[in-house]
Amino acid sequence: MSMKKILMAAAAVTALAAGVANAATIDNSTKIAGVDLVPAGTTITSNPFTIANELNVGTGLSATGNVVIKPTQGGVGQGQYVITYNITGGTFTTGSIAASSVALATESFSSGTYSAVGTPSSSVASVNTVNANTVAFNVTIASGEFLKTATLTNVLKLGTARATVAIDGNIATSSGNPVDGGAIASKTVVDYRSGYKFTATPATTGTQLSIASGYKKFGSASALASGTADANTASLGTVAFDRSVGADGNDKVYSALTGTGGTGATQSAVGDLTGGTLTLSGDLSAFTPTFGSASPDTGTTNVFTVTPSATATAVTLNPKSTPVAGNAASYSITPVVTIGSGYTAPTFAASSLASITLEGTNYYAAWVGDGTNGINYTIRLGNRTSSAISVVTVSVLNSTATPSATTCSVGPIPASGELVLNSASLKTCFGAFGRADLRITAQVAADAMTAKMRSVSGGIVNEQSLGGGSDVAAAK
Repeated sequence: MSMKKILMAAAAVTALAAGVANAATIDNSTKIAGVDLVPAGTTITSNPFTIANELNVGTGLSATGNVVIKPTQGGVGQGQYVITYNITGGTFTTGSIAASSVALATESFSSGTYSAVGTPSSSVASVNTVNANTVAFNVTIASGEFLKTATLTNVLKLGTARATVAIDGNIATSSGNPVDGGAIASKTVVDYRSGYKFTATPATTGTQLSIASGYKKFGSASALASGTADANTASLGTVAFDRSVGADGNDKVYSALTGTGGTGATQSAVGDLTGGTLTLSGDLSAFTPTFGSASPDTGTTNVFTVTPSATATAVTLNPKSTPVAGNAASYSITPVVTIGSGYTAPTFAASSLASITLEGTNYYAAWVGDGTNGINYTIRLGNRTSSAISVVTVSVLNSTATPSATTCSVGPIPASGELVLNSASLKTCFGAFGRADLRITAQVAADAMTAKMRSVSGGIVNEQSLGGGSDVAAAK
């Protein structure tokens, strides 16, 4: 025979937290916030009552409920049985348990049809076992009747540890032999998880710092191809706060035990979050960020005081009032919120936003010196096209000394010609930088150029290709 089912047919949750009592009702007909928590005819398995972790449960919660054991139809007929209910993650209220705590419903069988018995002759004879986690009853099923449901009414104490509450049970003969398939599979009736979420959605269109502006403004491949002017702002994406919802409309996380929170009309209101800050991480040396129309807090470059909202708000970068060259960088944002009385504020991890890249084709030359170590470096950039490559820049990375500048414009490269850089010209650009890796960026497709480096030390010549380049953007 198939396994029996446990239903949580009715339960009322009461908060005894932060000195405030609130209540919500769960059953198979009453709706909370417009949703059946336990739709009629289904089990609690897919829809446990889910409480927000943020709710303070200092003295614990309790759920007064009807816990229903439902055997297979016709699986338990005339005889003497022991029906057992077990709870984990919480306890039963034992002081009120009596034979009358369980109500039996039976059915009869005739002409291939089961029919409910209006006034059963079957009865609960006595209480068999009582402790905090297990209660059992001695039950007599009368001749001609089959057990349909055995419903225990009890106050379930949920405790303060936010532990998942589950119920299982079994039906056995009075001599201890299991019937109707054995133990009943555990069913979760109360669960906990975070009631809030923070969403950061990176901008889908990548933004590049334009080589034409000396990396002081933003461009993009599509804008450059169409001749659009460099932009003064770049979107990193949007952020928003929300209450959590599960995979279906019935699977809500309740941030209050009055049934508020979740989907529908209440989804747009995140009023339990009373305030907070957003911290933007990433290279802001050349930019001023904005959150919607708001600038960073006074005295900061990257922190915003916010009122948490479910409305997506844009995070953008703007060149400083006196533009300076920016760098390629990745960005993320971290919220810290405050929450109303009776709750513990949720914590959120940093969320990634979009990155800023440098426009053009990048070539990398490793371990280049300014000539002071006795090694002379020569870099040849060849133009394979019939048009001049007008703008070429070189950036110093991870230098062993402190350069006077980190970016230098060195173009153009004549049509079908070359541009030669050496240790002396690099030192003129950057000052004494010791040794460094160089990033050479040209506003051209990678296959339009060649890039090679030669070093000479003690009459020994070494030569290497700098590769085919990367990060190609359309030329402007």
